[in-house]
Amino acid sequence: MQFTSLSVALFALLAVGASAATHRVEVGKGGLKYTPDTISAAKGDIIEFHFDSMHTVVAGDFSKPCTPATSGGFYSGDLPASGNSFFSITVNNTDPIFFYCAIEGHCQAGMAGVINQGSDTLKAYQSAAAKTDKSTSPKAAFGGTLSSKSNTGSTSTTTTTASESSSTGSASTAATAASGSSSTGTSTASGSAAATTSSVPAAAPQLTGPIVCVSLFALIFGAMLAF
Repeated sequence: MQFTSLSVALFALLAVGASAATHRVEVGKGGLKYTPDTISAAKGDIIEFHFDSMHTVVAGDFSKPCTPATSGGFYSGDLPASGNSFFSITVNNTDPIFFYCAIEGHCQAGMAGVINQGSDTLKAYQSAAAKTDKSTSPKAAFGGTLSSKSNTGSTSTTTTTASESSSTGSASTAATAASGSSSTGTSTASGSAAATTSSVPAAAPQLTGPIVCVSLFALIFGAMLAF
């Protein structure tokens, strides 16, 4: 009976892992925008931000556009315009998460997005952002996994160790000359790019690393072997 219960628990966890989807978001492809900028994600889904030009992605609050979230959140750091870098996060619940580019002028030009939009809309966030005079960002990357793909297809990851505290100055990178319009769309799940998951500090309450599921699987397998 104990063995059967453990088996049921294991299969349930495997089912949750198998149902998780990966949503790919292009950052800066074709202008100052995220494509798509509106993502519907379930608990456990992975969001991958792929950088096509020099931009950032920062979690923010609806009430304070172009400013980092007051608690938790994530920040990619300034990523190069190589098209080979991506920043991934894992969604831990379906609460709305707004995000924006902290490079000066980009958020004000409409470069923002939302995961699981609710009554507070992205359009309203962008309208309020246009009235702000600066963008701020955390001091260093945190809350997700930074990865870089080489030309041969191999993938390396960078572990970030900085705190989530926010800087009070504006982002130092100059704004690029590009359209400020933002395209709205709902993401579709795609296959996840191969990457080694790195451990990063201070993830938001909405976000956890895939390593948690791996640890649970290991514990259950160990318990099964004991019987």
